[in-house]
Amino acid sequence: MELSDRTEGLRALIRQGLQAVSQQSTTAHLGDRSTYVGMSDIGQHWECPRAALARKVLPTTNSLERLLTLQRGHWFESGVGQALASLSLHVLPQLEINWQHQGVPIKAHLDFVVVWGAPVNAIRILEVKSTDKLPASPHDSHLLQLHGQIGLMAKAWRKPVFSLRTEDGTLLHDKMTFPQLCLAHLGLHLPTTATEASMEAWLLCLSMKEVKAFGPYGFNQAMLDTALDHATQLWDELAAFRAGNITLAQVDCAQGFYPICSYCEYNGDCPKFPQGVQMPQWEPALEKLAALKEQRTALDNEIKEMETVLKLVHRQSGAQDWVETGKYRFRMSVAAGRSTLNRDALHEELTDIFRFEGVGGIDVDALLARCERTGAPSERLSISPIN
Repeated sequence: MELSDRTEGLRALIRQGLQAVSQQSTTAHLGDRSTYVGMSDIGQHWECPRAALARKVLPTTNSLERLLTLQRGHWFESGVGQALASLSLHVLPQLEINWQHQGVPIKAHLDFVVVWGAPVNAIRILEVKSTDKLPASPHDSHLLQLHGQIGLMAKAWRKPVFSLRTEDGTLLHDKMTFPQLCLAHLGLHLPTTATEASMEAWLLCLSMKEVKAFGPYGFNQAMLDTALDHATQLWDELAAFRAGNITLAQVDCAQGFYPICSYCEYNGDCPKFPQGVQMPQWEPALEKLAALKEQRTALDNEIKEMETVLKLVHRQSGAQDWVETGKYRFRMSVAAGRSTLNRDALHEELTDIFRFEGVGGIDVDALLARCERTGAPSERLSISPIN
């Protein structure tokens, strides 16, 4: 019991320290986030307006898991910054853009802006995201955030709305145009208009072992309009909530299956999950099931790592057959890939055949649909934590 208490005490100490670091970093670089709409707010509003508003008006839980996730993002971002600095590139970290859209105060904080002056005149915006697993494609909210950043950069280029701070939050340059700031901080001469520069935005996703880049993305007026529309909607909802005219229950929330709902801090009374039958006696069973699933995931990962190592050992040994180890033997072999039907290719082939043979009135989609079979429905158990 004493050892358990001391362990929990150490965890509590780490949580307290991470919370202090998070508050200091937020205050130094982001200020009072309730007084403006940030780009991450816009991205979250795209996904779930209710969660975006709740983050503005409700306190956070500051659990150790959440704080570690937040700090992991800061640590990865710091590492990327060190990597860029080591290459002697001209980098503007956490460049701030203050913008007003129809009376809505908007702030964009760009993780990194890499600048090349004349004769190149190129700008590269890098947005860093830390993830447990690298996504196959970028999240819509991240793309909207990135398009909002490059859109504001292009629109605000010649306006005195750019600011830059030191790592501890000290203001270095305030209310400058982008060319003015680059000249003052980097000694680079940039053109007076954004159209004269090559401008791209990139999304950089990092896990503990890998990195994946998505891009490049250029200025897109439609995406910028979408971002600004969401900023306006969120600001209006925030004003209505503060005036007591709406509640969180009246704000739209994400619908359908949405993985992020399990991680949302404000899902406890979310209208997406209507009040169900109360059976608290089954909570221990669900906790055990969740723990077993986590163990299975950890075991699956460990198995994959061991298999990778043994495949490498077999390859390096030069053996063509089994490798003897005592009680066990192992070898690496190559299995044939699984055959699958490419429906799109088949659709294209059939369309060409019917067109070549002059056969009219054949609905290829209907033909393929008649040849498809739907399997029997299966039951699925969905478990979602109440935060």
